[in-house]
Amino acid sequence: MQMIRRILILTSAFVAISMSAQGQEKAPFFVQISDPQLGFITNTQDFSAEVELMKRITEKVNNLQPDFVVFSGDLVNWWDNASMLEGFKKMRGEFDKKIPLYYVPGNHDVDHHAPAENVAAFIDRYGHDRFVHKAKKYTVIGYNSCVIKAATAAEADEYAWMEKVLKRARKNKPIILVAHHPMFLSDPNEAERYENIGVELRKKYLALFEQYGVDLVLSGHLHYCTQGQYKDIKFVTAGPAGRPFGQTKSGVEIIRIKDGVAEATYYAVDDIPESIE
Repeated sequence: MQMIRRILILTSAFVAISMSAQGQEKAPFFVQISDPQLGFITNTQDFSAEVELMKRITEKVNNLQPDFVVFSGDLVNWWDNASMLEGFKKMRGEFDKKIPLYYVPGNHDVDHHAPAENVAAFIDRYGHDRFVHKAKKYTVIGYNSCVIKAATAAEADEYAWMEKVLKRARKNKPIILVAHHPMFLSDPNEAERYENIGVELRKKYLALFEQYGVDLVLSGHLHYCTQGQYKDIKFVTAGPAGRPFGQTKSGVEIIRIKDGVAEATYYAVDDIPESIE
């Protein structure tokens, strides 16, 4: 039985703008929050540390008033843990109601194998597992990388949907994609590993991204920051809102759109600015 999918498509005909002291239009921006992963810091039922981090992030994001916020997966450490799911529900409820929230799943949200019933549960809980945000000066497309990584039967549908929405978006650039898994870490031709997408599927999607003029691809999953390049497409992996690896600190990615260019900057929690110019 084909899973009924609810795809959230928000068309912003008019993007709220603010005027600077010089009378210039303020550049639009949005916030990417990846891997809050409640419970991962201690690998126990206790997710109080993540709650504290998210409280600080939420306050700063509410102050910034971005166009929207996208959570790029691994919202909780275990997809079937009722306490963690309820904890995240309370946390997302603290965001200003005027700020739209989008979600794409990570492997900890639907399992590494991304079975259809787990994806359906994610959609029931958050309303969608992929989305299109069409704003006045840019387009953001969130997709479910878990079914691609796991190469499930749903992958073909994911590809067909992606091609359809990219066709519609190519006149509203820059085009920005958001998912949990990075296509690659540093080299588009690198071998498959836990962190990236398999080589053959990666080639298929990279070709699609190039064909329709994608400008920037955002991801998470790694718990540290990294960047890469394929042709004219920039790939940026954000650090986590939760437990970080290596030298990366917990934080968020802020994406500005200015003069037709999307620029992504990662900020540690304590360094999140009070305003975006």
